[in-house]
Amino acid sequence: MDTARSPTSPRKPLALPSTHKPIGLAELEAPLDYSFYNMTSLQDVIYWEPRQGFLPPKRLYVEEEVSDNEARVGAKAANPILPKKSTNQKLSKSKCLKLNNNCLSEIGDIKEVASGLFEDVDSVAWLDLSFNELTKVDDILLQFPNLQILYLHGNQFSNMAEIEKLAKIPTLKKLSLHGNPIENEKGYKYIVMSMLPGIQTLDFSRITKADRRTAATLEGMNKNLKKRRGKPKTEED
Repeated sequence: MDTARSPTSPRKPLALPSTHKPIGLAELEAPLDYSFYNMTSLQDVIYWEPRQGFLPPKRLYVEEEVSDNEARVGAKAANPILPKKSTNQKLSKSKCLKLNNNCLSEIGDIKEVASGLFEDVDSVAWLDLSFNELTKVDDILLQFPNLQILYLHGNQFSNMAEIEKLAKIPTLKKLSLHGNPIENEKGYKYIVMSMLPGIQTLDFSRITKADRRTAATLEGMNKNLKKRRGKPKTEED
């Protein structure tokens, strides 16, 4: 008897791999996107609606006669409308705030601004601050207790001591720093790994066991070198 499957026989659905994980809320909720607004201050957020896909940005202030340049950078009109988010607009359940590709040099009020955008600001897990003018890691970032992903690439960080501050964020798993002056420092990648042993991804590349061994070796060598330099010379030397 021919037991071959007929062409019209239904096929069994493919089972999902055992490693499949349910999608979290951070992936379901669209990020609040304030990128490419040429903002110089985080307070400018209240004058804009977050981006919706490829639609042009929407201003939240009264239309007046302003120059094209003023309109482009979000110039504030004389009689601005109160931001909808401070009146009847529902706060976002998103876990991600995108502020990339602006002109921000200070973010000291980011927690205050985010509190007016998110339903639960402490649940924010992803901040994109890439391509701005930041030079320092503001301590305010330590006040995001669930921060897991932080994009800082394309800024102006030149001092590794600033990056070391991020060690106080125990939840941080993914970090980007490429395109900053510190990237030119010899062994930059391994220095960051040794300072932040909890991160799993650096500059969009997963940190391997081999990377960690190299970082540990270089850290040990640097410590020994510092000890030798600090040791007083003897007659034998």
